[in-house]
Amino acid sequence: MEKNLLEQFAEKKSKDKVQEFYETTLSILTSALDDFKNDNKNLTLDYDDTRIFPMGDYTNDTFIDQTGELEIVIATSNPQVAIANSTYIKNLKEAKTKKEKNLISNAGTFDEIILKYAHCLSEYFDETTVILLVNQGIKILCLQEYGFKILIRFATYDEQDKNVVLNLWDPLFKNTKKVNLFLYNEKMEEKDKATGGNYKKLVRVFKNIRKNILMNKWAMSSELNKYFIELIIFNIPNSIMQDKDIELVFNKAINYLDNCNILEFKSFDGSNIESFDLAKITYTKMKNFISYANKISF
Repeated sequence: MEKNLLEQFAEKKSKDKVQEFYETTLSILTSALDDFKNDNKNLTLDYDDTRIFPMGDYTNDTFIDQTGELEIVIATSNPQVAIANSTYIKNLKEAKTKKEKNLISNAGTFDEIILKYAHCLSEYFDETTVILLVNQGIKILCLQEYGFKILIRFATYDEQDKNVVLNLWDPLFKNTKKVNLFLYNEKMEEKDKATGGNYKKLVRVFKNIRKNILMNKWAMSSELNKYFIELIIFNIPNSIMQDKDIELVFNKAINYLDNCNILEFKSFDGSNIESFDLAKITYTKMKNFISYANKISF
């Protein structure tokens, strides 16, 4: 890959557009939450125990598109929601037939809350926007209206938990996945500092390579998501990234990925790499990605 192209890919992008859009989105989500509370007095999603905040590559400066998909988390510490979710999941697992599953009440769960909240959200977008229920949460396809897409994730958390581990709800499979989002951000910052800023530069380069892979239709975006890229590059040793020349760093990184033992790769917390659910990593996907990256890079 040519050096000038590498430098362009590695460059940090301006956050002006996404910051402006986030403020618009926050206003919409808050207004829709007001409507939701007024329409559903029996459901527990109050300001006192609900937090709305961004996540993903727009928060850690590894994004490559100034107008892309903004991820937002709506998290509640209300124990009633967590208990309702847990009971609902347990009952679904124990149900032996489809008829039995259909009879299980979802009252007070995210399964009920998300559907009703999505209805409230629909009032704040025009007819060009599409709102979908996906396994990550609610996806709002408002490119024509705002030039961005929105992914809203829903989570519960324990106020007594110092690590603030999020239990992210999956609306399609109706279960939760634990993610230590704050540790993930912390470890990325540590890695970037230890490599003189080269970690995030490499992530941006490889996200551009991912974009090329998707354009060539060698893989789907759900197979190789952005968290996948961040975690793969996190496993490249700091010593390989210790150089001011991004071309040299990139070539050493590609060579390392091509020859290392990916079975030794770890998650941000040192556990098995497949344990970081946001990345949806498998060893087969890693092998394929490294092969595709080699095709594009040379």
